[in-house]
Amino acid sequence: MAYLDDYLLCVIQLNYDFKADKNSDIIMYLLLNTYAGGGSSEKKWNLIKNTINKKFKDLRIIKVDSSFDTNSFILDGITKKEKEFIIAGGDGTVNQFINKLIDYADKKDIKEIKIGALGIGSSNDFHKPMHNYLVAGIPAKINFNSYELRDVGVIKYKVGSEFFHKYFLLNASIGVTAEANNLFNNPDSILKIFKKYFTGLAILYSAFKTIFSFKNIEARIIFNPNEAYSFPVSNLSIIKSPNISGDLSYPGNADYQNGLFDIYLTHSMNKIDLINLLKALSKKIFPKSEKTKYCKTSKIKVSAESDFLIEFDGEIIKTNYAEFSILNKYLNICTN
Repeated sequence: MAYLDDYLLCVIQLNYDFKADKNSDIIMYLLLNTYAGGGSSEKKWNLIKNTINKKFKDLRIIKVDSSFDTNSFILDGITKKEKEFIIAGGDGTVNQFINKLIDYADKKDIKEIKIGALGIGSSNDFHKPMHNYLVAGIPAKINFNSYELRDVGVIKYKVGSEFFHKYFLLNASIGVTAEANNLFNNPDSILKIFKKYFTGLAILYSAFKTIFSFKNIEARIIFNPNEAYSFPVSNLSIIKSPNISGDLSYPGNADYQNGLFDIYLTHSMNKIDLINLLKALSKKIFPKSEKTKYCKTSKIKVSAESDFLIEFDGEIIKTNYAEFSILNKYLNICTN
């Protein structure tokens, strides 16, 4: 998904004349990204929009494109003291929202805000497992009476001489997964068709095409002051949710409140190793070998001589140095 440009004009279309009294401050906001899922999200939204409009009496739907100013959306809602937001799109749409929320909202306001979502994107990892609650087959977490405080992953990364921050709810990666996600976000002509109509095939296409051109990244990884390694990194996954893309998953269940990451590292792998890793993850298995490492930690640092990509909840940044940490139990997220 293209980055939302904060410096372009806000493009807002109100798709629903909300029924609240004009003098009332009680409005629920729904941020609708019909550009998610390779353009397939509008069709998915049309399946559920009547149900959603009926479920929430006072609803303001804001349809956005890639020039949408998320800051205005968030700050407008907070100014009106709204506490409940629904994000309708893919994982990247949710990610864009939480990044702007943390950047621009007061910490006191953040603690009172609840975030729900409708999965009309491609992989919709935010909603997995998806059997919890479906609306016309679309995954939904929009019960604002059922929510929990969840950990937020923090990436402090360097560009030139400056440091910046990004945030994620699910997972981050460096190596072949990040490269595959970058291809998925910037599809060739074949991948564009797969993304729109065959999500699973699009994910596999991205993975295999990346594997055949991928080169390991020479990097230094510091798990704690007493544990540092230099590796030709094949893949480093920094996990809050084990679901990484499509049917690919690490073992175990998500723990969104323990203040720790699950770290899955593979290094020195060749193309056959990476294909076998892909097969293992399709069965929720992380192979044990001299080329793999697993641990739990709340902090990890990665540096390299050359720039590398970091993927976080479907979004991509480039750097040669990054620190990962956790904001423990920081955001209220609907659980179903």
